[in-house]
Order: sequence, then C-alpha cells, then structure tokens
Amino acid sequence: MKTTDPWTLLLQELDTWIAQKETATLWWRDDDAISSGPKLDRLIRITSKCGLLLAVIPATVNSSLEKTVANAAHVQVAQHGYAHINHAPRGQGLGAWEIGLHRGHRAVLDDLDKGRAILEDLFGDDFLSVLVPPWNRIDFALFDAIAARHYCAVSAFGPRTASEPVPGLTQINAHCDPIRWKGGAHFGGEAKTLNQLISHLQSRRTGTADAHEPTGFLTHHIDLDDTGWEFCERLVSVVNDHSGAQWLHPDKVFSPAGSWP
Repeated sequence: MKTTDPWTLLLQELDTWIAQKETATLWWRDDDAISSGPKLDRLIRITSKCGLLLAVIPATVNSSLEKTVANAAHVQVAQHGYAHINHAPRGQGLGAWEIGLHRGHRAVLDDLDKGRAILEDLFGDDFLSVLVPPWNRIDFALFDAIAARHYCAVSAFGPRTASEPVPGLTQINAHCDPIRWKGGAHFGGEAKTLNQLISHLQSRRTGTADAHEPTGFLTHHIDLDDTGWEFCERLVSVVNDHSGAQWLHPDKVFSPAGSWP
C-alpha cells in the first residue's frame, strides 16, 4: 500500500487554505524554561523568524535567563505555574496537577502571586500575563480568580472549548507536541507529529474546531533529541516558505483584539 510523505500532506493542507483564501496561523510555545544554555540558544536561533512564548518556572528560574530573553526580540515569557510540583494524590489515576484544587484555592493562588512577581521583576516588559499550567492541567474553578488577578490568558493543550472561558480571560492552547514521553523523552516521529498539526488545521478549516484559535506547536527544548531538533528546523522552513501559512508572534497571539488573520 502506497503511503504519502507526511510533509506532502502538510503542504497539501496549506494549499487548501490558499484555495479557500485563508491563512493558516501557527504559534510556538516552549515549556519548562529555567536557565540559559546551549539548547535554549539553539531554540532561540531556530525561532528567530517565528516568535516564541517561553513558559518559565518561577520558583527555580535562574537570573541568567534575563539577559538571554532581553537579547532576543522575538521571545516573550509566560508563567509556567510556580514550582512545577505535583500536588495531586498519587496512585489514584488523577495525573499530575499543580494548578488544581487538591490543596485548596488559597495555596494555589498564593503561589501564582509569588511566581508572577518573580517573573515581572526579572523580565519586565518581556513578560506576558499568560498562565501556562504545568502538565497542561488547570481546574476551571480557578479561572475567575485568575482573571481577577489580571492574567490575560491561559494556555494548555488541545482544541479549546471556549475562546473566553470566563470574562476577561482568553484561552489559547497548543495542539502539537513532537516529544513522545513514554519510555523517556524522545522524538515521536514525523508522521505522528505532523498528523497532530494537520488534524488541528483541518478541524479549524472545516469548522469542527474554533477557526480563530491559532495552531500551537509545543516544545520542551531541554528534552529535544537530535531528530526532534531536525524536525523543528524543517517545520520552520516549510511554514515560512509557504504562502498559505504564517507564524504569529506571542504579542499578536495574545493581543486583546485577537488581531491575527
């Protein structure tokens, strides 16, 4: 049975966006950042023509990251919870949660307040008031309090069910993760990764997902292997070379007006 190259399938999907006189918008988020280093430097180089939202863990952030971000005009910082610690009971199949109700509202919100103060002090105008929950899990019951703290958005994983889950708080998620975590972090393969990307683009185009939510590509630079890096570099090239696709800078993704195409 003949199989089609997954990159060809992506190009065909982007061609369809052109045929429908639309632009496929994408954006890039990277999680678990705490310090500078060769891997982060590589990511910053690769994303220089894309824009990058760097989700930083406040409790363990190293001050070396300040200069790295300041020297990269296309990079902005989001808040990746507080300490990336699981507070859910283990052995009950609940998964890992930091921003849940397992320890009560007050403890969670106090941590978020402390974390935000750290990032605002360190990164200044490079900090966006976007909350990225560790493990992409966040309890909806916290959304009103998060909005009241003047976060502009939350970003988890998967097609969103509402663009504004509570008044004043936007949700813009990621939809494609190139890493397979089971058995130790490693690249999940071109076919699997591109299928995630294409699936969300198709769902937006056909109306089965929110057409106005840009397709998010999620990396963890510290865990990328060589084949994962090669994939990222090729994806940047393919998207940038296609007139039917456009990377969006975090400023535009999280602008109040949602001013992307």
